[in-house]
Amino acid sequence: MTIRVGCVPEHFSAPLLYALDHGGFKDCEIELVICKFGTGDMVKRLVAGELDVAICVTEGLIAGIANNKDADLRLFGTYVESALPWAVSVAQDSKFSTLDDLAFGAIFGISRIGSGSEVMARYASSAYEWKAPRFEVLGDIDGLVRGVQEKRVDAFLWERTTMQRHYDRNEVRYLGTVRPPWPAFSFGAREHFIRENSQLLCKFREAVSCAVQKFMEMEEKQRLTFVCEKLGYSQEDVRNWAAYVCFSKDMAVDQKRVERVSAALHRAGVVAEKLAFEDVVMTP
Repeated sequence: MTIRVGCVPEHFSAPLLYALDHGGFKDCEIELVICKFGTGDMVKRLVAGELDVAICVTEGLIAGIANNKDADLRLFGTYVESALPWAVSVAQDSKFSTLDDLAFGAIFGISRIGSGSEVMARYASSAYEWKAPRFEVLGDIDGLVRGVQEKRVDAFLWERTTMQRHYDRNEVRYLGTVRPPWPAFSFGAREHFIRENSQLLCKFREAVSCAVQKFMEMEEKQRLTFVCEKLGYSQEDVRNWAAYVCFSKDMAVDQKRVERVSAALHRAGVVAEKLAFEDVVMTP
C-alpha cells in the first residue's frame, strides 16, 4: 500500500525528498504530495480523503482536529521537535516598526481559513494582548507578499527561513518573530486510517526517523547542495536553519505540550473548547 503524505515545499521536507530520490523508503511506499498552501490545505485534503497522512504545523493540525470533529482527525506523531519561528512581514514602506504596532486590530493576510498563518496571527494577538485581528485570504506565499505590497493587508506570518529570500529581494520588510513553545510539525491522519493501518504507520515513522537521521548526518556540503538546488534556498539560510532545527528521534508525542497548544488555541479563540489529550492524539 502506498501512503499519500502531504507536506510543504520547504526545507523541513528535505529529508523526505532526499530519501525518495535515493531509494530510502524501500520498506514503506510513500507518495509525497506537495501542498504549497500549507496546513489548512492539508487538513482539508485529509478530511476529503485525498491524503492519508499530513505533516502539518502542530497548532494548525490541532485546530483542524477541534474544528472538524466529524472527520475524526488525529495527531499520531511528532516530526520536528524544535519550535517554529514565524516571521511577521509588512510592506517596505509600512509605518509599523515593532510587533506591538499591530495591536490596533490589524488586517492579516492568510493562506486560507484554518491555516497556520491564521492560527498564529490569532495566537500572537492573544499572547501580546492585541485587539482581535481581521483576515483576508490571499493564497500562497506569493499572494501574501502581493497583499502587503498592495496594502490590502497590514502584515502576515510565515516561516522565518523561507521568508529570507523575500527580504533579500526587498519585496517585504521583516518586523519580528513569533515563536510558540511547542514542536513545529506533527503527523496527522484520520482515526480510522490509523486504527486500520497501525503496523504500516509504525513502519512509516521508523522510515521517516531513519531518513532524517541519514540526512542530518551527511556532510554539510552535500546537505546544503541538495536543499539549495531542490528547494531554492541560499546556503546561508540553510546553515542558519540547520543550526537550530531538531527533528524528533522517536516521533513520540508529549502530552503536556499537546495540552499547552490546546489551551493556547482556546485562549486565542481559535477553538471553542480545550480538547482532552485523548481527543487529539492516537498512536499507531
